[in-house]
Amino acid sequence: MTFDRWIELITLALAVVAGIYAALMVVMKPFTDRLQDIAQSMKDSSQRIERLFDSQNTLRQDLITSRSEHKVINERLHNVECDVRELKNK
Repeated sequence: MTFDRWIELITLALAVVAGIYAALMVVMKPFTDRLQDIAQSMKDSSQRIERLFDSQNTLRQDLITSRSEHKVINERLHNVECDVRELKNK
């Protein structure tokens, strides 16, 4: 085979590969778009879950703070009740 024939075969092979690639791109476009939509949906869902965990942690911290405040208030109320009892006994 001559050099020109080899060049012709290589050019033909490249054209066939390019044609197959273009056809695959056209056929696969809806699937890749759908995969991108799914990936975006997963990203949005993970962000919502992260926000939910953050709000849960905030709520938990608020509850812990509320408990400690409640404990302090109960302690003060107990002290006031004790003071009132002492005053009644005098």
